[in-house]
Amino acid sequence: MRALISVANREGVTRLAQELGDLGVSLFSPENTRRTLQEAGIQAAPIEELTQLPAILDGKLQKMHYTLLAGIMARRDHPRHKEDLRVHQIEPIDVVVINFPAFSVKQGISTTEIMEQVDIGSETLVRAAASNFSDVLVLVRPQDYGLVLQEWREQGEVSEGTRRRLAAIAFQYAASYASVIAEYLRSSGGDLFPDELTLPLRYVQALRYGENPQQRAALYRWVMPSQPDTPHGACVEPSLATSEMLQGEELSYNNLLDLNVAIEAASSFTVPAVAIIKHTNPCGLACGDTLLEAYQQAHAGDPIPASGGIVGCNREVNGDVAHELSQLFYEAVVAPSFSKEALSLLRKKPAMRLIATHCLHKPQKRSTHGLKKELRPEYPLDVRSIQGGLLLQTPDYQGEQEIEYTVVTERDPNLEEVTDLMFAWKVVRLVKSNAIVLAHKLSLIGVGAGQMSRLASVQLALEKAGSRARGSVLAADAYFPFPDGVEAAARAGVTAIIQPGELGVTKK
Repeated sequence: MRALISVANREGVTRLAQELGDLGVSLFSPENTRRTLQEAGIQAAPIEELTQLPAILDGKLQKMHYTLLAGIMARRDHPRHKEDLRVHQIEPIDVVVINFPAFSVKQGISTTEIMEQVDIGSETLVRAAASNFSDVLVLVRPQDYGLVLQEWREQGEVSEGTRRRLAAIAFQYAASYASVIAEYLRSSGGDLFPDELTLPLRYVQALRYGENPQQRAALYRWVMPSQPDTPHGACVEPSLATSEMLQGEELSYNNLLDLNVAIEAASSFTVPAVAIIKHTNPCGLACGDTLLEAYQQAHAGDPIPASGGIVGCNREVNGDVAHELSQLFYEAVVAPSFSKEALSLLRKKPAMRLIATHCLHKPQKRSTHGLKKELRPEYPLDVRSIQGGLLLQTPDYQGEQEIEYTVVTERDPNLEEVTDLMFAWKVVRLVKSNAIVLAHKLSLIGVGAGQMSRLASVQLALEKAGSRARGSVLAADAYFPFPDGVEAAARAGVTAIIQPGELGVTKK
């Protein structure tokens, strides 16, 4: 038996090669992998012994030679295939171990140089081996090596079921690689919604359950060519998919939905900000001179539903904030990081999950409409499922300076009102419609959400705010079709309103 080994990820490859050799398998490798094996005292023959040709064009064609493809693709139970191998003196290849570097885009490198890294030969061999999985064992992930070797040792062979599973992994591996390359090429052409689309996603973890206990769920993360393909790498945006769980039991589907809103809410502000989320809506959100002040104001916004919620911070959680957090029960706290003192305090509450994003986000002035094409890969499409399909849209990003504000009343808002209106305008985007928020001194004091009528949402927000509504401002996620909602707000003492205009022009 013969094995072709060519890996960029060298994890576990020397042990795999050693055990394959012990099983009587002859090894063949290109120069880089062969050097790694030789340093570990494992002998592997060069690929040239199979192809009888040198590695031309920087080795690009070495893995695409017909002798390799024929040795992999020939069916062992097909008489004509066996005769073709005999006549052309081609040796069959029984094991293919191949992985290749992730496709990545670096600043300052030309498209020609970027495309030079595409490993057509390795991808071709992976697909060839997977297509003939009954005869050829294909391995692309180090985590599969040990299980395959154990089965081989114990049973004397690798079962058809295992081979089929590994072939599926190999095809998906190759498809994901190709989809990242396609995304890069599309990004330079501005083709947001192509006729055929494969989404580049990578498994992160299984979840405790889905939206309901009877549903199964898992978390995947985007694999984008302009971002590092490693967890906790240099980040562009704080993300749950690359965050680190510091404490607590496994997250559920609903936990992640709330955590995502918490991150998005807190990260919308450059000053210290804290958001408290319940059922994907903010029940508390505030900015302050310090994170402690922001938390105290956020909790004061609606303290009763805050208990059992999700807390999002855009600064490191220090000891003072941790002391306040430890006074109540929260499902989870997500922040860029936690100080040693904060961790010491919060670990006394093991039921509280702690998640570090390792990313101090700075909001950028950006818009999906005017977004530079070469930056688009950093902002993947928003995807939602419907029965039998998916809905895709560009992310809900818009730079503040790209919005035109028009005062439509006789009185202009004063500076304090404008500041609160801008705060409320950011917050209302996070609330489910019909969305109404009341804000005062950069704090959320009332929310109306999910009502069938806009007036009902206004009344709910006013009820939550109580006497604090006097002197506050109001933000709505859609224009008021009737005066009743505006009149109710005015009677309660709301002094200014910001809403989108009927024709898409933002007015206040």
